[in-house]
Amino acid sequence: MEKLFQKQRINSSWKSYAKRAAVVTFTAFTVIALSGCSLLPREETALQPPLIQPVQEKLDLVDVTRGNIQTSLKGTAIFVSSNVKTLSFTESGGQLKSVNVKLGQEVKAGDLLAELELEDLALQVRQQKLSVERVHLLYSEAVQNGVSGIVKRLKEIDLEKEQMSLQAMESKLNKSQLFSPISGTVIYVDSIKTGDRVNAFQTIVTVADPSSMQLTYAASDAKGVLGVEAGMPVSLKYKGKDYTGKVLQSPSSAPVSTDKAKADSKAVTIVMGIDNPPEGIQIGHSADMIIDLQKRENVIVLPRKAIRSYMGRNYVQIADGERKKEVDVEVGLTTPTEVEIVKGLEKGQQVILNN
Repeated sequence: MEKLFQKQRINSSWKSYAKRAAVVTFTAFTVIALSGCSLLPREETALQPPLIQPVQEKLDLVDVTRGNIQTSLKGTAIFVSSNVKTLSFTESGGQLKSVNVKLGQEVKAGDLLAELELEDLALQVRQQKLSVERVHLLYSEAVQNGVSGIVKRLKEIDLEKEQMSLQAMESKLNKSQLFSPISGTVIYVDSIKTGDRVNAFQTIVTVADPSSMQLTYAASDAKGVLGVEAGMPVSLKYKGKDYTGKVLQSPSSAPVSTDKAKADSKAVTIVMGIDNPPEGIQIGHSADMIIDLQKRENVIVLPRKAIRSYMGRNYVQIADGERKKEVDVEVGLTTPTEVEIVKGLEKGQQVILNN
C-alpha cells in the first residue's frame, strides 16, 4: 500500500510539472507573438510631401500699338561692265589656228584675238591684191592712151572682176579672224586649243570695257526681287563709303528673250547704276546694297516671333485676364524682325511672345 501511495504521488508531481511547463511555453510564445515585430527592423513612418506653391508662369507680353514698317531688299551686288562684247566666228566653224589673248589681258580696239586655220588664204589675198593693182595699172594706161569704146570697157570689166575676187577673199579671211571691237579687258577665253574644231557662233573670247561700270544682283528665285522696279533709288556701300544709285533694269523691264537660259537669268537679276563712281573700281568688285521697297505707316506692327502658324493658319496668343486666348490674324508686310497685322487685333491688347 505504501508503494502504491508513493507511485501516485510521483505521478501527481509529474503532471503538475508538465502543466507548469506548458503554461511557461505558452506564455513565452504569446510574448514573442505580441512583440514579434520588435525582432524585425522597424519601418519608418511615411512623411507627407511638403506643401509647395506652384510657380506662376511669367508671361512675356507686348502691347498692341501702331507704327511704321518698311520692307527692303538687301544683298551684295557685283560690278560688271555695261559694254561687253562677245566674239565668235559667225560665218562657219573650222579648225582653230590660234588664240592670241589670255584671261585678264588688256587689249585695244582692232587687236587680233583669235583665228581659224585657212591654209594659204592669207597668201592668196596678197596675191590677189597684186592682181588688182596690175589690172588697175593697165586700165589707167589705156585711158591715158585715149582708148575708148569696147576696148576700154573690157579693161573696166577685168578690173571689176579682180576687185570682186579680192573682196570675197578678204571677207572670208576677216570672218576667220576675231578682232576686238573695243578697248578693254578679256573676261572670258574658251578652253580650246590649237587644232581643235570650232563651231559657228561658239563664244571664243569676251571683252569688257572697264570704264563703263554698273552693278548686278542675282536672287536665288524670282520672289527675291519681287517689287523691284526700274528707277528705284539704291543705297550702296563700297569699301566702307556710302554711294547712291538707281535700278536700271528689273525683271519686269528686261527685254523679252526667246532663249530660255537668258530669260531665266533676267527673271532673277537686277541691274543698277552708281552715281559718281570712285576710281579704282574693277570688274568683279562687290558692294553692299539696300533697295527700299514697300512702306506702311500707322499700322499695327508686332515682333515676328509673336506670330504662330499651324496648317496654314496664322494666330497669336493674347492675355485675357488670367487666361490665354488664341486670336486668328491676317498678316501684311513682313521683315526679318517685324510683321504687319492687317486684321485680328486692336490697339491696347497684349500679345504673348513666349509659349
